[in-house]
Amino acid sequence: MIKKYFRILIKEIYYLLILLPKINILNKRIAKNNKNNIIPIIIDCELSTLNQYLEPVVEELLKLNYCKFEFYFGEIIKGAGSSYSGYNKNNIFSVKLYKYLKGDMIFLSPHIYPKGPLSALKIIFDHAICSAKFSHHPIEYYLNYNIYCITGKLYEEKIKNILNNFSINNLKLRNVGYPKSDKLFNNKTLSRNNILSKLNLDPNKKNILYAPSWEEGLSAREFGLQLTEIILNNKDINLIIKFHPCFFVSKIDKNYQFYTGNINWDLIFSKFNKYSNYKFIKDFKIDDLLFISDIMITDLSSVALEFLALEKPVIYLDCPKFETTFSSLYKSYNDLSYSELLLDPKSNAGRHVGHVNYDYNTINDDINFIINNPDYKINERKEYSELLLSNKGISSKTCADMIVEEFNNYIIKKNN
Repeated sequence: MIKKYFRILIKEIYYLLILLPKINILNKRIAKNNKNNIIPIIIDCELSTLNQYLEPVVEELLKLNYCKFEFYFGEIIKGAGSSYSGYNKNNIFSVKLYKYLKGDMIFLSPHIYPKGPLSALKIIFDHAICSAKFSHHPIEYYLNYNIYCITGKLYEEKIKNILNNFSINNLKLRNVGYPKSDKLFNNKTLSRNNILSKLNLDPNKKNILYAPSWEEGLSAREFGLQLTEIILNNKDINLIIKFHPCFFVSKIDKNYQFYTGNINWDLIFSKFNKYSNYKFIKDFKIDDLLFISDIMITDLSSVALEFLALEKPVIYLDCPKFETTFSSLYKSYNDLSYSELLLDPKSNAGRHVGHVNYDYNTINDDINFIINNPDYKINERKEYSELLLSNKGISSKTCADMIVEEFNNYIIKKNN
């Protein structure tokens, strides 16, 4: 009992001496912004790996000459938002302070879990084109936001079904596209030869990108090493491995074992570094790799949708053991059985328009088949691609204009 009251006392002292002064400073700045017609924008940087999904939007906001903004950055780890060009060290704070902020402001997040300031216009730019492996999030997360940004027609259909099933009527959907992929469709800054030169890979070979998801029962944990060794027997291709960021969480993270399986993935795959046609990429960003790759190999990762949006072929590794993980980990996120999910275009990462491999020992046969038959399911891929993304190449600009428009509507509605 004494320990309990002592912990309460410590928290109270911490709030009064450390948090309250910071809260007061932030709220005074926001009030000053409101008075001077400067729009305060809170950028959620809780997961720095997801910054790349908002960075293009923020860059477009900075280009607008008819509005003034001040950016604030919610972090868990100091410096998590430093990749933003508008990063201001005076305007960083803990995500724990969201609930204490007051005034008119915009809250932007690349994932659905944070709960922004109560008085903010809260906008989510989901970091997946159309979330794979589950059919919905728990209802409370949708209630945290005012606007849900949709990447394309397929995701719009999925979210509309979710909101209808949950009887949610006050979450507005905006079909804006996928800002992260804009440069893939503009092709202004990307050069295949330059990227391959940096990777020290032969530009005359086909590039195979292995990009699996992280969960137990999926390909990396089940047979990733064996698969890699088999593919590298084919000397006519380059193999690039890009694992999910969850594989590389820090050992100090409380979920380290859950995400990594207690495996040092970088270390166990280092045995392949001797191959001249092999690269293991730890960088969080994948756009350059999507651009140069000819074929993607995955299991149930939504990154496949980014590849399919480019109308490129995907080989899906069948992982029957994942059904056990699916039934436990994602039970509350699904109205579908595992077999139903694998057939659902809104949840299967595009598996129905790809080529499914049921035995990883035959992967080179499948790679050669796709190389020799480039038109395999090409019409299905093109049709599906059109459903995935809106505003290709101009999504960031579309989003920036939308944010200002919605904030103006939010102020008008609030004042009436």
